[in-house]
Amino acid sequence: MMINRPEEPKSTLEQIFDFYEKNAKKLNRLFKWTGIILVTLLVSHLCILGYNRYVYNSQLKRTANQIAQLVDNVRTTYAVHTETKTDIMKLMAQSNTMPDFLVKDGKLYNVYGGTIAVSSSLPVEDRAARQMLPTFKIAYQGLKKEVCVALAKLNWGDEKSGLIATAVGYIDGTGIDTALRDVEEEREKSEVEIKTKSGEIKKINRPARILPTVGKPGDQFNPSPFGDMLAQSGCSCGSQRACSFALRYYTYVRKRK
Repeated sequence: MMINRPEEPKSTLEQIFDFYEKNAKKLNRLFKWTGIILVTLLVSHLCILGYNRYVYNSQLKRTANQIAQLVDNVRTTYAVHTETKTDIMKLMAQSNTMPDFLVKDGKLYNVYGGTIAVSSSLPVEDRAARQMLPTFKIAYQGLKKEVCVALAKLNWGDEKSGLIATAVGYIDGTGIDTALRDVEEEREKSEVEIKTKSGEIKKINRPARILPTVGKPGDQFNPSPFGDMLAQSGCSCGSQRACSFALRYYTYVRKRK
């Protein structure tokens, strides 16, 4: 006499294999299209990243070339107008030395959509020649942080090419461009008042102020080009297009013997 024993329940793995055997064609088709979609998305993502990097590098290269040309144009304008050196933008417009590719509605714009500020700056004393040398400054505004950092780390020349300083910063809440302001700042000594034990008030000079947002060619502590750490901390505009990069040059390249 045969006894019908109940079948043992199948394991989860066996159930999965049974399901696959019954639906093999559908599952294979699903796996195939899923793989195609994933590969397509991956390739598309890599293409987008590559294109964005290409655009980024191209814009950076264009900016470097444009700044070099703008410096030459400013110097040409100063060479023609030797007497009045106040409103350089106006003089450039009158002299037709304003680069056409940067002009829009009478203003200068960079490739990132921000404005370009150009103005005269304070003269620098040449102690050896015993004379004051005229200077000017340029600021590229409306930059993203990564662009500001990249520009700060580029080599914009040395003392022989007339570079005085570069600076990084941002447009603050009052509309002041801190880079354009700081690039003109020298290491100033300021007086402070102290009270002696006898009650007398004396004035003393504080140590020279060092601005970490300003780099100078050959400077031991804050050189130009900037190091990554100082560039990152100086371009403190977050994710907004509010960073600024400024340069300051002598109006005329000095000839050294």
